Amino acid sequence: MDMFSLSPLIPSTSKVDGCVEPINIPFDGDEIPYSATDEKAKEVADALDHELDNLMENFTRGFDPGKFDDVVKTSLPILHTDLFPGSYNHLLVILLEDLNKMETTQIALEDGLRERYKCWTLTHPSDTSITDETFFGAEIEILRKLLAPLRDDGDTTKVYWMNTRRPDRAKVCWQLETSVRVIREFKRDVLAAMESKNDDMTIYNPLPVSTERSADMSIKQHRIDACKATLSWDGFRESDIELTTFYQFYKEYVSTYEPAKARASGWLPPKTLEAPHISTKAAKEQDLVSWPTEHRNNITLSLLLKTAMWLSVARGLAAVHLFCDVARFFTLYKPPKLAKPSYICFLQHLTQLRVSIDGIQSHLPTPFPFRDEVLADYNPDYFDDVWKSNRTLAVGLAENLSLLKSNSSGKKLVLSKPPTRTCRALRKEIRSLAQTVVIHGSLAGSWPLKGNINHRKSLPGKKPMASTPTE
Repeated sequence: MDMFSLSPLIPSTSKVDGCVEPINIPFDGDEIPYSATDEKAKEVADALDHELDNLMENFTRGFDPGKFDDVVKTSLPILHTDLFPGSYNHLLVILLEDLNKMETTQIALEDGLRERYKCWTLTHPSDTSITDETFFGAEIEILRKLLAPLRDDGDTTKVYWMNTRRPDRAKVCWQLETSVRVIREFKRDVLAAMESKNDDMTIYNPLPVSTERSADMSIKQHRIDACKATLSWDGFRESDIELTTFYQFYKEYVSTYEPAKARASGWLPPKTLEAPHISTKAAKEQDLVSWPTEHRNNITLSLLLKTAMWLSVARGLAAVHLFCDVARFFTLYKPPKLAKPSYICFLQHLTQLRVSIDGIQSHLPTPFPFRDEVLADYNPDYFDDVWKSNRTLAVGLAENLSLLKSNSSGKKLVLSKPPTRTCRALRKEIRSLAQTVVIHGSLAGSWPLKGNINHRKSLPGKKPMASTPTE
């Protein structure tokens, strides 16, 4: 029987081993099949590059991210001259000072707080309060890690500037646009806080144990994880193909043995990570870097705002979102002489912060353990659900410019919907069929179950069971 009677080219058989040679498909090099598609993709990429450059212009007008570490070094001594618990200066010292100086300052502030109020408040921990304290400590810890390049503490964390992440143009543009909104909202909140003193500040979430609280904890954890992801070049990859074993092995192989090809595919960072240059245009009053005229010479506010801008162009949306929320716990004013016990407890907690960044890894793990075949195939729905849930939480992070406001206003966060039963049932059925081989008719023979091959090999003297031929 001629199996290739309908084929325009009948494959020839090799005289050496009898194998069928590959078909030689004629191809006209001058007529590229997908030239129109490639040209359209290039136009889209060029438009996104132009938009990205314009967005970076908003951050570099009046601000030089590449030289911001010099600004930090000259400003830190000034911050210590007017330092008190719960102030913006206090926050900047916690985040920007080296570990030894930060701990020494914390001890001095703690002693001064005890001397000022002549008392020592005691807390009554609960399951929810311990969780809130743990999250707050983790947020301070990751912020110190993100800002490590601005300190002289020997940390070698690289900065993958947003303008160098060209393979992910669309996501970078979206993050920069949202970062502008986050910073402008933060500036409005800081100016509003100057009009009235707030001694009811607390790090404890007012939500009771509920679905809403769980959703809030989920988006907080996602924000921390997203901040950690910015420490790695791979932190911006979000294609579903990342969940395939072949892709992970192929990516690893190309990145190891063909780095030039990997860089062209966006799997490796550029050889040079050049910081964005300061804009040639002078900053105006309505620009992102500018405070109103009456606060323009305030070194603390200037350093606070530029730190947020540096995080935007160096780390991304999650980092600046977290920094602005943490900064909302602090103020410009000294604590009142007659403070509430709850506020004294809050200040006490701030002075007792001791964080180390040694435990934070800069390498981002893969979306699933592709090297462990058993674990990867055991419940792939789990990794798929986590992957999709993170996308939903990222959208929620952009819709809520501050998680503190979403709590106080009673606004409910959107929960991630679980996959439909039909979809899950179909995937399970496919896996069951892949693991079970049923042969009928004359072809029946010693066909073991795919999932039990290794198991049978481990049993000495056991022979594979043959299927019973159908009659």
